[in-house]
Amino acid sequence: MTGRKTLSVNINIGKAIAAGIAFVLCLALLAGCSSMNGAEKKVSKELKSLQESDVLGAEVIDLRESLSDEGKENFDGFLSKLRAFDYKITGSEEVKENDNEYTLVSVRVSTYDFGKEYLAAWTEFLKSQKDELTEDDLADFYEILFERLDSLDDKDCINDIQIVCIDPLDNGEWIAGIKDNEVLQDAIFGGMMSEMKTLAEDQ
Repeated sequence: MTGRKTLSVNINIGKAIAAGIAFVLCLALLAGCSSMNGAEKKVSKELKSLQESDVLGAEVIDLRESLSDEGKENFDGFLSKLRAFDYKITGSEEVKENDNEYTLVSVRVSTYDFGKEYLAAWTEFLKSQKDELTEDDLADFYEILFERLDSLDDKDCINDIQIVCIDPLDNGEWIAGIKDNEVLQDAIFGGMMSEMKTLAEDQ
């Protein structure tokens, strides 16, 4: 059994990974983009701009540098798979709530089941440990983790999510609530972020 402090280190580093690369993603634009309404086009445009971003956080860069050569290859493979998820805008609906009006854009995200592999890697790692973990020990965990994540072949993690869009000036200049949408982030990460939270809550 690990201590709360040790697991907290793992969760914090894991969150740093998520924060640094959550939107270094690769999305395909829909062929029927011209038929989308304003809110749907805005979501597609925002996702496209995020897929083209190549910015990584300092914590992510440091983590990659701490890995072995094989670990770096697996890490890069994981990033490629993360960028390769599919999405489809499935519709939208206008919502009036008290004095607020907004549009909910529905998106189906299909990707690899990173969450399942994250949990499996953590379980495998704990079984190999006899003593209480230290922060240095987590290097071995990340070697195992990225090897497992890079080995995935099927995009069998499918989630339907909604993104809030507003047109505050009613002039077609839509604002899409993407960057702070934790449900979207978790869908992109194949449930990995929710598994991190579950592990933290269990301690």
